[in-house]
Amino acid sequence: MVAGHDSVTHACRTRRRQGGFIITIELILITSILIIGSLVGLAAIRDALFKHYMTQQSRELVVEDANGRALGEVFDVDEHDAPRILYFDRSPPSGINRALIGIRDDRFSSREPLYYATPNCSGDPCIKSASDEATDSRDIAGDVNAGSVSYLHALQGGPVYAIGPGDPAALPGFLYRGTPQQCPFDGVDVQSRWISQKVIAGAPCEQFTLDDPQSVQADTTCLLSTGIVDLCTPPPGTVAQDDILSNYIGPVDALVDTTLGTVNALPTCALLGVCVPEVEVGTLYCPAGTSLDEDGDLVTALVRTLFDQLRATTDLGLIEPLLGAVTNTLPGELTCSAVEDFQLAESVPSADDPTRNALDALVAPFQLRAPTTASSNWIRTPPDGEGL
Repeated sequence: MVAGHDSVTHACRTRRRQGGFIITIELILITSILIIGSLVGLAAIRDALFKHYMTQQSRELVVEDANGRALGEVFDVDEHDAPRILYFDRSPPSGINRALIGIRDDRFSSREPLYYATPNCSGDPCIKSASDEATDSRDIAGDVNAGSVSYLHALQGGPVYAIGPGDPAALPGFLYRGTPQQCPFDGVDVQSRWISQKVIAGAPCEQFTLDDPQSVQADTTCLLSTGIVDLCTPPPGTVAQDDILSNYIGPVDALVDTTLGTVNALPTCALLGVCVPEVEVGTLYCPAGTSLDEDGDLVTALVRTLFDQLRATTDLGLIEPLLGAVTNTLPGELTCSAVEDFQLAESVPSADDPTRNALDALVAPFQLRAPTTASSNWIRTPPDGEGL
């Protein structure tokens, strides 16, 4: 009985040992397949990434200066096929702004010009605020509807950037940006501008004066307030001049009261009861891109036009010609002119040295980095100490 029992126990142990051996072989096979497959897959991914990287390098356009310093990757090109790069200005406390800088072989360029009150592009530079089609639609050749419209600056809500002369005035130029400060001179004082976008020989400074603004008559449809909301509809394509009128409402009201006192003191009002009623100033409108001219006769022109509208819309009877005799002597015209909004420009500091301009350390001539030759084959390079 004991011998039979031992044989049975030995058989069971053998089967148990054999079962464990079979499971181990299966695990080794599965593990080997997974590891080998993973290695093959990783090698394929490595080769694909390498080929993609090499192909990307062969297509990449990078601008370098004469010392081999990379200026940046080409973002696009301008109308002269000059490559343009994006400059990231991290110096303003408000955040990072972007500027497009054109790269010529010997200088930088920008779409926006800088304006000066001297004939040689020296002194304080000024720059236009973010422009639009209505206020800046004339290009460097004098053609309309093709001006320096700064959509990039307007969309990012940052300052306007432009390339201007260095210090001293020489190529390739410095990078400037607009500031919240008002330009120290008016548009009529402009005598030159640095316009680097042009294809020229020598410095891009040119003598330049702004054209005299063409004045148009202001729309006075809503100048006489009726007291009824939304009764007066402004003409399309116009902008209310409430911000300017609010600065003159005190003198206008005073002159209105004086005029009413003069006319209503006549016997026509005292004896016959025919008097000029009280009037209230509404608003007037100028075409988009223009603003109300603030000359010395603005107050008198407003009051005269106000009473002219009252005479045209109200039956004043016998006192109407008397009112006209008083108000017709008030001088002035209500006109609108194009807005020339200039801001003081400042030098953009370098990230490495705030005392220098952002482009000061770069040396011309500039060139595109030669592309790397792409290959579809993986070439194994042994580490140091192996192979030849």
